[in-house]
Amino acid sequence: MQCDYFDAGRCRSCTLMGSPYDTQLADKERHVREVLAAHSAGLRWLPPVTSPPSHFRNKAKLVVGGRAGRPTLGILDERGRGVDLRRCGLYEPGLSATFDPLHRVVADLGLEPYDVPARRGELKYLIVTHSPPVSTSSASSCAARTGSRPSAVRCPRCSPPCPRPGS
Repeated sequence: MQCDYFDAGRCRSCTLMGSPYDTQLADKERHVREVLAAHSAGLRWLPPVTSPPSHFRNKAKLVVGGRAGRPTLGILDERGRGVDLRRCGLYEPGLSATFDPLHRVVADLGLEPYDVPARRGELKYLIVTHSPPVSTSSASSCAARTGSRPSAVRCPRCSPPCPRPGS
C-alpha cells in the first residue's frame, strides 16, 4: 500500500509499510509455525486467510489533537501534537466516510482536545466502528436455511427481516 503520510514522515504506525504484502504474510506464517511447532506436529497447515492490502480496517481509534474549533483526528506525534489522518488508507470506505462529519461535530462543539503533556482537556479520542450492511442474498439464504416465510422479526445477521423460525 502506498501511503502519503508514511512517505512524508508524518506517521510511522504501520511498521511494515516498506515490506511487500506477500513478504509480510510469509514472515507471519513462519513465526506462527515456529511458535506452535512443539504443539502442531502432524497438523496440516491451511493457507493463511488474507485481506486486501488497504482499506481493510473496520475500527478506528482516532486521537483528538489540535485545539478547540480546529481539531485533528488521527495520532499524536512524538511531541504530543495532533497529526490528522482522516485520509488514511487503512480504513474501509464506510468507516472513512464518518471521519469528516465527526471532525465537523467536534469542531462545531468547540471541545478542547486532551493535551497529553499538560494532562488537561475534554476529548481524548473517538472510537468508531463500521459494520457493512448485510446483503439481500444473505437474508435469502437465511430464509432458505430455516424454510420459513419472512416476518417482521430481524435476525442479527439479516436485513431485511428474516423469517421467524416456526412461522
